[in-house]
Amino acid sequence: MGLDRARIKCLLVRMDTIKSTERFGEPWKSQYGTLYPFAVTLEGGEQVYANGTTESPWWATAGSIVEIVEKGQTKKGNRKVSFSKPEGVQQPPRSASRATRGTSGKDEAISLAMIFKIAAERGGNATESLDLARELWAAFQNFQDSPEASPTSSSEEEAF
Repeated sequence: MGLDRARIKCLLVRMDTIKSTERFGEPWKSQYGTLYPFAVTLEGGEQVYANGTTESPWWATAGSIVEIVEKGQTKKGNRKVSFSKPEGVQQPPRSASRATRGTSGKDEAISLAMIFKIAAERGGNATESLDLARELWAAFQNFQDSPEASPTSSSEEEAF
């Protein structure tokens, strides 16, 4: 009975679920860019500290399943970690507002105008164009909420 790589990784890497997150302190500059400090409560009640590369990192949604990468301790002696996405695990949908996604109303208006332009050029009649615009808008919002090219844990490693 052999173990495959995924099973071995599950045995060696600690996984947990995010219960809640809270921003604390001011953002700070590092070699990775601006980092945002968070206090994170895990499902078991344990509190850890992590930095996000955005004000709303992918793991900050309650219910996110994470692999925990130990990073030592903060300057105040608290447990410091970073998070990576477990391979093949479906994450809960993010319900980020425009402010936390980093887009303005103007950016969304421009995006919507472009979507309607594309839909009008490719959609055929008015009903088909509107249906295509709705599909494109839903895909655009889904991409904003969980882009494929999310930062890896290495860019969130620096600590407090």
